[in-house]
Amino acid sequence: MNNITKKLFILLIIVPLILCGCWDQVLVEKTGFITILGIESAENGGMKLTFAMPVIDPTSKARGEILDMEANLLREGREKTSRTSSKTMLGGKVQLVLYSKEISQRGVISNINSIFERDAANAVLAWVVIVDGSSRELIHQVENFNDKPRPSTYMNQLLQRAVHNAATTETRIYNYNLISMAPGIDNIAPLIKLNPNSVEVKGSALFSKGKMVGTIDNRQNGLLMAMMTTLKNKIYTYQASDIIAENNESPKLGLAIHIDQKSKKIDVSIKNNKPVVDIKLVLNGIIDEYKSDNLNDENKIKQLSEHVQEQIQKDCQKLIEYMQSVESDPIGIGDIVRAKNNAYFKRVDWHTAYKEATITIHVKFNINEYGSMY
Repeated sequence: MNNITKKLFILLIIVPLILCGCWDQVLVEKTGFITILGIESAENGGMKLTFAMPVIDPTSKARGEILDMEANLLREGREKTSRTSSKTMLGGKVQLVLYSKEISQRGVISNINSIFERDAANAVLAWVVIVDGSSRELIHQVENFNDKPRPSTYMNQLLQRAVHNAATTETRIYNYNLISMAPGIDNIAPLIKLNPNSVEVKGSALFSKGKMVGTIDNRQNGLLMAMMTTLKNKIYTYQASDIIAENNESPKLGLAIHIDQKSKKIDVSIKNNKPVVDIKLVLNGIIDEYKSDNLNDENKIKQLSEHVQEQIQKDCQKLIEYMQSVESDPIGIGDIVRAKNNAYFKRVDWHTAYKEATITIHVKFNINEYGSMY
């Protein structure tokens, strides 16, 4: 046997011995994968933490395990919980972090979220969600919804569908933390509420300087999406009202329009030491349902388009005024001012200037086609 043959023979013996070992194996039956984390205020000023984990053992009748804990810090709570669980707890599979409204109004979400950035074992892709009520109660109740998928899967799919329908905004830990560090834009996060047999996406929560300061409903959220980003590839149904019949006897209700955004433009200038903002939206619509006469007449189509255009513009203007009143700037008008008029931005408190700014909405709406009418 020559030297080359001997070396190959030794390698054939040694390599399998090295590769057959598994030093970092994870036994799923003995591991608790945290998928939902609930956080709300405790009476002592700390936090009530709720950890939800699916049960993977096929012999178990339970769908999940829920552990409750009170602590001052998130890491402290997880360490306490690990001492009460028979499984090794891992946070890398967290899909949703549910904050109660009370703790959101304290302005501590960014601080709590920071642990997800510092610890590679945590997931920065988890949803940041605001609960109208108790996040602990919601987690416990959803676990008992036997006609729904596992809680994390159910709520994840619920939120994704709501985002697709422009009923709320997709907010993850990484982009929430990123926006928190930007001086000219405020965060927005999904708002959900527990119903007797389901979870409902109510709209979105508005933030200012890190604190939750207000809420908007699903209808307003769709309009905000048009001003923030775009409604393209989203199914947004706008329900118009107060459409008067030709005989002026009664309003024709039930107008539902699928809106697709064509363009958006935001012009910003500084006049008399105050920001002047013009937001221009061009929207196309498909009438999905209309309780009225036939729309074969072009004049009727034009009249209807103008009415919807006027109503959308009024609703957008009203939404802007509300966001100014609570000093929340999710559109990022401050970022535009900072980029184009940096000297002005540096010498003012943006949220005060934003509240006093003149913001005007200009909407152009066109009906492309129409469907059901009765």
